[in-house]
Amino acid sequence: MAKGTFGERLKRERELREVTVKEIASATRIAPKFLEALENEDWNKLPGGVFGRGFVRSIARYLGLSEENLLSDYDLARGETSVPAVQKPEERIPSPPRWIPALAAVLLIAALVGMVFGGRYAWRRYVAHRNARKASAVVSLPSSNAAQNPLVNSSLAAPLPAKSLFRSNCPSRYPPKRV
Repeated sequence: MAKGTFGERLKRERELREVTVKEIASATRIAPKFLEALENEDWNKLPGGVFGRGFVRSIARYLGLSEENLLSDYDLARGETSVPAVQKPEERIPSPPRWIPALAAVLLIAALVGMVFGGRYAWRRYVAHRNARKASAVVSLPSSNAAQNPLVNSSLAAPLPAKSLFRSNCPSRYPPKRV
């Protein structure tokens, strides 16, 4: 595209619609110096990168023109060709090592086995504790007390060791109590 055709076309379209530079500047929020730079094709006064293309898009929308046609004219006037962006090959997320799920399964099985054996041990301790409590709950008076107390049947009384008056043979965290 020859120099002056893009800027002349932009100015002509603006004047056909009887729109001033100030009106476009307030509607599109583009500084008037940039609008004049576009119409005069003074590329050095325009910001670089996508800003110029954004300005052209905004002006085309405001004036009711085809954005793509005006952008292609802008690119030709500026001497730029739109090069499609090079797509990077897809980067795949690496899969986790195979030993991690195997380790998790082994740990789960070990935890279950530990719970089974721990439960079995706790149950045996509980049963032993319950049997010890039952055995210590049967209280018999010594034979010397049976002779002095006529209300006690001496045939039921059996001599007990001195230790059986206390519940010390019962496994417990608490100190032994007298029965």
